[in-house]
Amino acid sequence: MKFDEVVSVLGEFGPYQKRIYFLLCLPAITCYMQKLIYVFTMAVPDHRCALPGLENDTYAPQNQHHAALINASIPPHDSCHLIVTPLNVTDAFQLMSNGMANMSLVYNALNSSEHVTMGNQSHPETATCSRYVYDTSLFETTITGQVKELRAHATMILFAGSMFATLACQPPADIFGRKTMLMVSFAVHAVASLVITWATYYPVLVCFMFLNGMAATSVFANAFVMGMELVGPSKRVWTGYVIEIFFAFGLILLAPIAYLLRDWQQLQLVTAIFPFAFLSYWWLIPESPRWLLSRGRIQEAEAIIRTAAKVNKVTLPASVLDAKSLAVEKRESVLSICKHPILVFRFVVLCYNWFVISMAFYGLGLNVGSLGGSVHLNLFLTGVNEVVANVLCICLLDRLGRRLVNSGLMLLSGISCTLTIFPLMYAPQSLQWITTVLAMFGRMCVAGAFATIFIYSSELYPTVIRNSGIGASSFCARVGSVISAYIAGLSTVIEGDVGTATPLLIFGLSSILAGGLLLALPETLNRKMPETVDDAINYTKNAADDARRDGYHLTQQDDPARQQDDTSRQQEQPL
Repeated sequence: MKFDEVVSVLGEFGPYQKRIYFLLCLPAITCYMQKLIYVFTMAVPDHRCALPGLENDTYAPQNQHHAALINASIPPHDSCHLIVTPLNVTDAFQLMSNGMANMSLVYNALNSSEHVTMGNQSHPETATCSRYVYDTSLFETTITGQVKELRAHATMILFAGSMFATLACQPPADIFGRKTMLMVSFAVHAVASLVITWATYYPVLVCFMFLNGMAATSVFANAFVMGMELVGPSKRVWTGYVIEIFFAFGLILLAPIAYLLRDWQQLQLVTAIFPFAFLSYWWLIPESPRWLLSRGRIQEAEAIIRTAAKVNKVTLPASVLDAKSLAVEKRESVLSICKHPILVFRFVVLCYNWFVISMAFYGLGLNVGSLGGSVHLNLFLTGVNEVVANVLCICLLDRLGRRLVNSGLMLLSGISCTLTIFPLMYAPQSLQWITTVLAMFGRMCVAGAFATIFIYSSELYPTVIRNSGIGASSFCARVGSVISAYIAGLSTVIEGDVGTATPLLIFGLSSILAGGLLLALPETLNRKMPETVDDAINYTKNAADDARRDGYHLTQQDDPARQQDDTSRQQEQPL
């Protein structure tokens, strides 16, 4: 028997597969935690220049004299400069008597040449800060407070690690095994997460953030592939979405943990503990039987299959596998589509969608700190939205079709994000919750689109270039995630409501274009998947044309979700 036939006899999703699949889903939680933990650990709290001469200056005024000194020293709407003007002697010595400053420091502050020039009274001279004080009401400490130069590039470095993993981590998994690569990734993920906890030296931080991003992506990718290779064809769409739900639970758990632990090092340390627990998987999960077969290790694969049969209470024949199980599918390069404009168009549209979906998915997640309300609640609701999105997609995908669901989600996401400009620019502060609701709805839609694009792309690419096509598309997604860090960061570069609206507007307009382009592609629901490049060229926009051309009546038995091969969705996942 071939392996899919063996799985049908075992049960496409029997007790053995459920147990292993559940264990493989758990790492998705910590992977997502490490992706978006920087919403908290690299947050930029409200801050201002520290007042010269005050040893224990704080962001919040400690008394009326302290407040007066802050108002006299900090320019309006500019917390990163000091007004160059003499200190008020009465306020200064009152502060000294309250224990906030000592005699020598006040004397130096009063007589410093930096503070004796009055300048133009309407446009006072200012000087750049040498030290800052931060608002500690929301975060006690953050990485940004200790390493200011980190924030601009750190998230990009994390996603660059993910992009590198897309290119570098899959080949070793094909050579050395899914389980081996999974365990190596667990080890790197655990060590990198732990080192970040105490690494405040900039080069060390960025190095281990890169490794953490690479390892987290590799963990999720290998766990995803191993889970998909365990189940039968009819369960692959369902299992593909379920692991996404576990992925979203990473945010749901991260938000309350971050609420309780306001110090970034404590938060990083607690989340770093989880990956170490997964090192026990060496004794808990088997190697992928499909991979063992692909390497000719039939006896090892058969031993795992018989263990599964025993757990599932199924009787197998004496000879389970034959030589046909080792048949290797012919592959072609993705460059083979370049001769055909229609295939090039589809390829470009799919790659652009992967790029925009990933950019908006991570960008909107990183942007929650710029929205109104509690950042902890916003991130918690973001995770809930992702769970809802995946459940809805499970219900709608086989009813409305891949193209309509994917395009509709992207259009809804784009419209909702674009509409945020109106409450941001024109509504009073009391109505800013509308901005948060619109952004959250946009994030929910793009989360559903991220999961759906895997299925749609795998069914649209012909079999001979499916793996390379998905790989190229997923690389575009990694580029989008890298860029998302800078787009989300515009909210801190551009001041005011315009800065908050700019990332949402970019994500929104890009998503609208992506959703519109998808409508020009064929539907794949209830249709045979193209096998060759010629099949893909003749893949018309609707199933009825194919049926008339080929002389058969379309039935539910032609559902490609029941026929897609086990490698169609294994090249990349949203991490």
